[in-house]
Amino acid sequence: MEAWVRFSAQSQARERLLRAAQYACVLAGAALSRSGGSSGTLSRLQQLEAHLSLGRKLLRLGGSAEALGGAQRSLHLPDPVLRFCLTLSHLNRALFLACDNVLWAGKSGVLPGLAMEKWSQRSFRYYLFALVVNLSRDAYELRLLLERAGAARKRGRSAESRAQPGAQGRLQQLRLQLQLQLHLLLQVLRDNPPLLLDLLRNACDLVIPLERLGLCRSSPAVVGFCGLSSSLLSIITILHPWLKLKP
Repeated sequence: MEAWVRFSAQSQARERLLRAAQYACVLAGAALSRSGGSSGTLSRLQQLEAHLSLGRKLLRLGGSAEALGGAQRSLHLPDPVLRFCLTLSHLNRALFLACDNVLWAGKSGVLPGLAMEKWSQRSFRYYLFALVVNLSRDAYELRLLLERAGAARKRGRSAESRAQPGAQGRLQQLRLQLQLQLHLLLQVLRDNPPLLLDLLRNACDLVIPLERLGLCRSSPAVVGFCGLSSSLLSIITILHPWLKLKP
């Protein structure tokens, strides 16, 4: 109960709830459209989705300043790769949120003559750049963990490996090596839930800007499912802060 009270008190948590509801509407609309639902129901779902999207933009007002603060803090990280990735990610997120604020002003009537499509494309480009950098950071963290786990496994099996004969064929050795690497990868992800959740969330989010920018065509059902999944993963990390990847 206390976790839920803390969750509902955060604007980011409210935005994540609206996002989950928005993409649930997209997914429900796709399912109704495929099953031959009434046009009135589909129209109401689309209107609800538009209202939820506008509400999310309102909650994200001023988020650029927070992202810039995150970029400033990440400049002090000792790891140069993490410092580069996190700083670049925060900067792109700040630009994305700035464009998003402009879009809110246009949709709410504050800027009636705004070129909505141009600003929307610009916003999704920054969003895409931020996600690519986030996934690069996840890949770097995963590589470090794999190297540590691999070194520990080699130390533990050094005596055993020297006692084994080396008469296996190349194909069999390659297959065994791939199986070991896959097992090691699954073990590392299982032992590091924050990294696994962050990787899944960024991968799901990546579908949205790729589709909006026309770089990868996907159905509304796929977009709705990926958006809803990433939103639920974000809600989990807010409810349980230990599952959030740090720094």
